Amino acid sequence: MAILKPILGLMRCGDWGQKLTPKALVELLAAAVDLGIDTLDLADIYGNHSTNALLGDAFVISPELRQKFKLVAKIGIVLPTSMGNKRGIQYYDLSPEHLQKALDETRRALNVEKLDTLMLHRFDALMKPAETSDWLNQQRNLGSFASFAVSNFDAHALPVFDGLQAICANQIELSLQQSSALTNGTHIATLARGATVQAWSPLGGGELLATNTAAAARIQPILSEICAELELDAASALLRWVASVPSTQIVVGSTRADRLRDAVAACATPLPHDAWYALWEAARGFAVP
Repeated sequence: MAILKPILGLMRCGDWGQKLTPKALVELLAAAVDLGIDTLDLADIYGNHSTNALLGDAFVISPELRQKFKLVAKIGIVLPTSMGNKRGIQYYDLSPEHLQKALDETRRALNVEKLDTLMLHRFDALMKPAETSDWLNQQRNLGSFASFAVSNFDAHALPVFDGLQAICANQIELSLQQSSALTNGTHIATLARGATVQAWSPLGGGELLATNTAAAARIQPILSEICAELELDAASALLRWVASVPSTQIVVGSTRADRLRDAVAACATPLPHDAWYALWEAARGFAVP
């Protein structure tokens, strides 16, 4: 079974993480290209609304890189610190008015006319699906984006666009630490709509690699056994577990070229069925029925 190459996530490249310079980001992007990575995960809120501009500056330094990547741009979250947020609370807004402002900001910061994929970042309980869909159709017709996707939509939220919009992807949290999407219907509901799953936090926030957590202690014996058998380090085995799930593409947030290389190698081959289920059983603490 062929599995998908990772997506490079930029959430930790700017003010929320390594605070890369545009030149350093160019170097990271060039390394990603060399590894065959061709998709970038973005969001207007990353770096407190600054990371898209960082990428835009990198594209100014090295314009040829823009043609090497598909841009997946998320919008729809309002941070407590977002401009114009008078109450200072975090909330979601998928109204056409907010989405238009966020889309304009995104394209301006990136210095691009057209996004490859426009992704709604979180489900908004106050969204009016028909109005949002009409806006999406208008913007697609204007050439603002090519394809449409959602993020963090569970199995109950995914039907909201049935008959209105085809989604190409659903970006969800998926790891051995957080695998509920495999049992609550979200993963299969995404695939049933012909969409790809994009898995964020595939290492479970690092808890499975820590030395002092209960989660790490549960999986350590079988993880060590499988790593020795397949000649993998622990992080690579955990990434391979996620990437082995059909139609699932991991989002890797590392800013180090060597870790990107390891992630690509980890995703080159799926885990055997018995190894995959053995890790899942250890992580959850109980066997499948």
